[in-house]
Amino acid sequence: MLYRKKLISVLILLILVSLFLISCNSNDLSKKEYLAVINDEKIKVEEYKIYLWRIKQLYQSIGQEDIWETKFDGKPAEEVAKERAFDSIKSIKIQVQEGRKMELSFTEEEKEEVVSQTEELINSIGEEEMKNMGLTEQDIKNVVEDTIMSQKVYMETTKDFVGNKSEFEDFFEQNKEMLTQVRVKHILLKTHDLVDGKLVELSKEEQENAKIKAEEALEKARNGEDFDSLVQEYSQDESSLAYNGEYTFMRGQGMDKNFEDASFDLKVNEISDLVKSSYGYHIIKMEEIIEPDKELIELEYYDLMKRNYYNKKLEEWINNATVEINQEVWEEIKIL
Repeated sequence: MLYRKKLISVLILLILVSLFLISCNSNDLSKKEYLAVINDEKIKVEEYKIYLWRIKQLYQSIGQEDIWETKFDGKPAEEVAKERAFDSIKSIKIQVQEGRKMELSFTEEEKEEVVSQTEELINSIGEEEMKNMGLTEQDIKNVVEDTIMSQKVYMETTKDFVGNKSEFEDFFEQNKEMLTQVRVKHILLKTHDLVDGKLVELSKEEQENAKIKAEEALEKARNGEDFDSLVQEYSQDESSLAYNGEYTFMRGQGMDKNFEDASFDLKVNEISDLVKSSYGYHIIKMEEIIEPDKELIELEYYDLMKRNYYNKKLEEWINNATVEINQEVWEEIKIL
């Protein structure tokens, strides 16, 4: 499962364009009650607030309350959040409209899923917050229905998609090294400490002692002493001690470049020379070289290509849509 997650993240970096989605539905509304008109369909303010609530939770999970004091490309975080929430509701609304053209409807199972997800979202928002936002259960249900309908539109639009085998073979050959993992164990003797997210250089004496200790550990490892025991005796990498110094990773996953290069240069059971990184001196032992699972990658590749195909369709629908924002209402909406 860990391999699958890593694989997906790498493929996404190589290929994928991602979207954040959800939506609404209403028509007979006064000017104060609707936020925008998308293809002649009015969007209720209350339903937009649900999107905005979700964006608010996301932003605060990243930067806590301080996030609202931040600017992105010169724009206040609140304005950026409002725009992102609107992009989401616009995207979903347009997909739902396409679903109507396709005459899609919910199965009994999907209707039950609507009920279940509506209850979950109501519980997540909370009764008090719903009251403050002026939301009803129907508003929540509308958003959930549109989310599930957008998924049906995706399935219907991509049902005849067939992956290109030749393109995959080219992709695999070009990226095989990037998709290979190594499982290594290491011993670290620090020359720098991580303080408040920044590397702080240790004293000259501490750095010299670190090198002496590293050379001592390397000699013992080369003489055949148990590497796990040496990790526990010498290593100062607290985050990996519980795993006997073990890391499994692909190229480009944020490891120190010297550490990464030295790891990928080793053969199974081979022990490196001293490797100097921005953290200190490492002794690395290669445990396993994990070749990419071609069949799994092929499945993931076609799935991502299918999503890319759909995203292009969605982009066309969005570009061809008519969108008019109710500026008076837009200015009145606040996150905090």
